Amino acid sequence: MRIIFTLVWVCFTSQLMAQSPIILSRADFPRPTSSSPLPDSVLFTNVPIAGNSVNITTTGANSLWMMSPLVNGTTAWQNFIPMSATPLIFQLAFLSCDYAQPLLGNAGAVGNLPLSDAYEYYNYATGDSRLEIKGFGANISLSGVAVPLPALYTSPDVLYKFPIHYGDADSSVSGFSLTVPFPAPIGNVDIKRNQKRVNHVDGWGTITTPAGTFDVLRVYSVIDRIDSVITSFLPLGFASKPVEVKWVGQAKKIPVFQVNGNVNGNNVTPTSITFWGASPEGLAQTINEKSLSIFPNPSSQQTCIEYQLHADADVDMYLQTVSGKQVAEFHFQHQSAGVHQEFLPLYSLPAGVYVMRCVAGHQTVQAKLLKLD
Repeated sequence: MRIIFTLVWVCFTSQLMAQSPIILSRADFPRPTSSSPLPDSVLFTNVPIAGNSVNITTTGANSLWMMSPLVNGTTAWQNFIPMSATPLIFQLAFLSCDYAQPLLGNAGAVGNLPLSDAYEYYNYATGDSRLEIKGFGANISLSGVAVPLPALYTSPDVLYKFPIHYGDADSSVSGFSLTVPFPAPIGNVDIKRNQKRVNHVDGWGTITTPAGTFDVLRVYSVIDRIDSVITSFLPLGFASKPVEVKWVGQAKKIPVFQVNGNVNGNNVTPTSITFWGASPEGLAQTINEKSLSIFPNPSSQQTCIEYQLHADADVDMYLQTVSGKQVAEFHFQHQSAGVHQEFLPLYSLPAGVYVMRCVAGHQTVQAKLLKLD
């Protein structure tokens, strides 16, 4: 009887553990380190609003979200870049930030003024207690004239407080106020933003997307925002209420699934739908996995890397030791479909066994290389 009770208890507790919410820390999100100047590049899929619908109303404990199938998605890489990769004028305004992220399209536009060459700047607070947006830098256009706008928030916009638990709730107030000098007849323009973000971890469970099934926490964020553009001709105010619904998982760096939108009355109108990774059947083969060859191999001076592309792509090559330490990298942009040969110098490398990783499109292939004295 005792054995039966023990087995029942083990099964019961195992089921409870399987149904417990995950807890997320700073380690689950991107950040550059001294050994890796670039934090992460994460593949994601953007699906059009037309032809796709998702349910964002389900909340609470042990929820099941089904976000599949989604059709006509296009894949891209979300890049997190070091400060040094952004324009110098913005680097000076955001010296203390950990990394930046390019803003795509017209995301983050101030009022109705379009942005170009735009970057959002991220920072981890002391002790990795939170991830915050310190502001953004962009060229802002008015009457066809583009002027740099280093919009450093007076206090940060807090995305997450760590560790992240189910039921957490927090808020932050942020904004900026800048006078931007435009040429005559426009003159000086005062550009302001005031906003309040409210975050609520309102659900946990599993989510199924075209990329798979994941354990997640759901973070629902509402931002009350007012942008102002004040000129000598006319003061203009633009009120908006963006919504971010994010399903975040362990070690994914970006949300497993995300819906951005705007509040209209009692409804949310989606403006974008993205998910981590890509649908396996949606990935076309870019590089011939059997075509990567190295010759001469072994080699002491230089070697030739030959590979075949099925489609046009940027090609990145990384030479690593067998323990995974990267010792060299080579980048070949805008390579056309077909067979390519690249000659790579090996003069300064110590003798030993190395691994050459070749990345093209969504694929990585690799081969071993023996370096002689």
